Amino acid sequence: MVQAIQSSDDITEEFLMTLLCQVGEARAAFMEAMSAARQGHFDEASRCLNEGDQALIDVHRSQTSLIGFDEGEGKVTMTLILTHIQDHIMTTMLCRDLAAEIVGIHQLIREKEFA
Repeated sequence: MVQAIQSSDDITEEFLMTLLCQVGEARAAFMEAMSAARQGHFDEASRCLNEGDQALIDVHRSQTSLIGFDEGEGKVTMTLILTHIQDHIMTTMLCRDLAAEIVGIHQLIREKEFA
């Protein structure tokens, strides 16, 4: 997990790259969940969704720490990398919602095929 932000010195390249990697791990887990569901491996799909959710929780904690430090006062300089990370966070959250729906659809299809 990424450390809490106490000062602008805490917003290091390492902090930002860790955040980017965490969100990438979440997205990869959600994509893996959809693939597992397509193959009928619903326990694996569920495990992947849970794994991605945990990564997103870590990302959200770090993001909340940044927002809390900034306090709406512009203490955090908005850089291209921060914008890039925010874009990844938002698209990964959307990916999570879609993955859950797609896993559910695959389960319904599988149930109908074997009913």
